[in-house]
Amino acid sequence: MDKLARYSDEFINELKENVDIVDLISDYLELKKTGNRYKGLCPFHSEKTPSFFVNPDNNFYHCFGCGAGGDSINFLMEIENLTFVETIKMLAERSGMELPNLNDQQRKHYKKRERVFSANKLTAQFYNYLLTETNMGKKAFNYLKKRGFSKKEIEDFQLGYAADEWQLLINFLQKKGFSLDLLEKAGLISKSKNNSYYDKFRNRVIFPIFNNRGEVIAFGGRILKSEKSYGPKYLNSPETPIFSKKKNLYGLHLAKETIREKNSCIIMEGYTDVIQAHKNGFKNSIASLGTAFTKEQAELIKRYAENAYIAYDADTAGNKATLRGLDILSQTGINVQVIQLEKGSDPDQLLKNEGASTFNNYIENAVNLIDFKIEMIIQNKDISDPGIRKKVLRSIVELLTEVEADLEREIYLERAAAKTNFKAEVLAKEVAKELEKKKIKEPNRAKTKKRKQKKFDLYSQLSYYQKVEEEILAHFISNPALREKIVNEVTAKDFNGRTAQLAEYLFQGKIISNSVKLEKIKDSLEAELLSYWSEILVKQDNSLTENHILELASYLNSKSVCNNKEKLCTLLRKKELSLDKLNRILLTFYSLNYHIERRD
Repeated sequence: MDKLARYSDEFINELKENVDIVDLISDYLELKKTGNRYKGLCPFHSEKTPSFFVNPDNNFYHCFGCGAGGDSINFLMEIENLTFVETIKMLAERSGMELPNLNDQQRKHYKKRERVFSANKLTAQFYNYLLTETNMGKKAFNYLKKRGFSKKEIEDFQLGYAADEWQLLINFLQKKGFSLDLLEKAGLISKSKNNSYYDKFRNRVIFPIFNNRGEVIAFGGRILKSEKSYGPKYLNSPETPIFSKKKNLYGLHLAKETIREKNSCIIMEGYTDVIQAHKNGFKNSIASLGTAFTKEQAELIKRYAENAYIAYDADTAGNKATLRGLDILSQTGINVQVIQLEKGSDPDQLLKNEGASTFNNYIENAVNLIDFKIEMIIQNKDISDPGIRKKVLRSIVELLTEVEADLEREIYLERAAAKTNFKAEVLAKEVAKELEKKKIKEPNRAKTKKRKQKKFDLYSQLSYYQKVEEEILAHFISNPALREKIVNEVTAKDFNGRTAQLAEYLFQGKIISNSVKLEKIKDSLEAELLSYWSEILVKQDNSLTENHILELASYLNSKSVCNNKEKLCTLLRKKELSLDKLNRILLTFYSLNYHIERRD
């Protein structure tokens, strides 16, 4: 958490109580009720069997797959990539609470990012005004009109024009009170060798880039003149305090609801591809801000859909960087289908010239990633040449060994054989050899996979005693009034394994006090114990009464004492004990008896 942005504990607790964590998390993934909890597929890692649980009774979530866990604040910070203050602001708006006053240090930290957002918003409005309301923007407006875009698309995507001027934007934003230093950090202006500043975007059609909440975070500019003095054809914002290329997708703010509804998205290369697609009714279209997908982008898509159609032009779709990106998408658990456009064509041109029905036909004929890779392997290859034929065979065999399901692999074997005129049995034999090699290298892979496919159960791997230990600690954490009563019944030594580690940390004088808030305890926990903290809180049974918890604590202590006495008896049965060791055992035995008698 952002230490500079600390609100009062009272406000934080009230905010978390006012936010329905199930309702909040349901905005990002589908949750199904199971008992008094909810479960779903974790949005923070790829999985096919749900291991993400939410406990609405104490407003905690935990993923038993990747270890992510926490409360509504942790969830929103992680999934939206927000600072602590931004998260508090969003949750306060959601719950209708008024934010308390920030101190000077907090305000400065928060204001910096807010000013960058504000500068970007004003810049987008300024560029849009130049495009739609001024003579200097007519050339850009006509360019967009020729591309088939109307005023509606211009307004929906807030398209703009950066004039052929060196300091037009600088002058406008300085009058609005923005410093040159902040504008440079926002990526809106650049600094020359002689330390003077100039507008980064000049004589370009401007495409604002939004985050998934609809805030302007960056810009892309397409040149109107091809002169060298204007730089590359496309110019994009650099990385800034609010923009990371690898974590965002163009058009997602407008497409996300349709993507959820259709459970699929269409991924394109360029801004105009996306705009043209939306105009023609394909409102689940987005662009990847580059052809090589990142893990962060793949996980962002996974929050909204399980299926992705790739609509790149033929040359781009087949290059190595793109294929690596598509593998990342597939590894995230997304079903990848490749739309195969004609060479030299792109979605923008196709939709503009041939319309939505033609593009829809391409979508219906999209091929899955394995089929597409097979076609890329054999494309433009003279497989009648023995040397080339051998290389193609080897590449296909390597590809097919990546397919885990036997039936699915059989289908691809037949398809590959038909496309290459290889004998299916030869391909199958070679694939079998490679799979055997993999089995030798990874003997436990099949067992691990089988374990992962089993239905996840909260308590399936816990002993009765561990359940008791976790329940006691969960109530110790979430019910400060019980803390002193619990430690009067049980000690940290009565716990085992991870519960012992957490108990040793919790059963300290400064934490036992019911005035110590959860946030202060959590902030000093190491990552592993912090994950375990959220795990036991998600499993907590809030129907247990105070007396029941104290009885469990007393029972756990008695069980521990009895176990220790049994160990001592075993030692006493041994012969040839030294007098000193025998004395220590008897003293320990006496101490345990005294402890039981005192409690009785």
